[in-house]
Amino acid sequence: MTDAAQNMAVVAAEGVKVHFGAVKALDGVDLVIAPGECVGLVGHNGAGKSTIVNVINGGLSPHEGAVRYAGRDAGNGIAVARANGVRCVFQELSLCPNLTVVENTRVMHPELKGFGWRGRALAIIRAKLDDVFPGHHIDCTSAVGDLSIAERQMVEISITFATLHDAPRLVILDEPTSSLDAGLASQLMDYVRTFVASGGSVLLISHILGEILSSTDRIIVMKDGKVVASRPAVAFDIPSLVQAMGNVVKEQARNAKHGAG
Repeated sequence: MTDAAQNMAVVAAEGVKVHFGAVKALDGVDLVIAPGECVGLVGHNGAGKSTIVNVINGGLSPHEGAVRYAGRDAGNGIAVARANGVRCVFQELSLCPNLTVVENTRVMHPELKGFGWRGRALAIIRAKLDDVFPGHHIDCTSAVGDLSIAERQMVEISITFATLHDAPRLVILDEPTSSLDAGLASQLMDYVRTFVASGGSVLLISHILGEILSSTDRIIVMKDGKVVASRPAVAFDIPSLVQAMGNVVKEQARNAKHGAG
């Protein structure tokens, strides 16, 4: 990686290794995300996707290697990542069901405080929901526990993209359309393209390979804790992407056949 590329990168993971006992969760991973780039991250379960995401977002410190934001070695930790504009939407939603949408907005954006914070939070989340999911009909004064799973996912995505003082620089979306119908998923992908066109970056993790192929600029493939491919999305189609990931189903079937013999 050149110094110029490293300094421009929103985040750059270099030679990252993470192990849990004898298990090598990450084995020397290099991963760079530039401003204005939507990167797809794919791989079978156990490939290392969740681990590298947790390193990038500060939830996990690498045992070897380094993570730099905008070329700076600022240290590790969630606070460091967030201060550098990293935001995450995990597949396991983190909203508090007993709080309203507005109150959850404040939980995720603690800088919303002081007199009139509730009105400001309402305006921010309502506007962002309108941006990402036009025609959503979600009542932002409702308790999250009263919303459908799809609506909760829409709310968490919108809160994450919301801007108070500083806009997010990198939004990590982990299976963001898992509870959304085709129409809502299309709205989200349209918004992702708009966000990226404005200079923001997205790391998209999805088992829906068609979604990855149609929505990303570049695709990173992981297998056994390593990056095995990183190419422009147009260089892949579904068969070549499956091949790069390693067809686990065929391997399992072959092993079972050999075992039976």
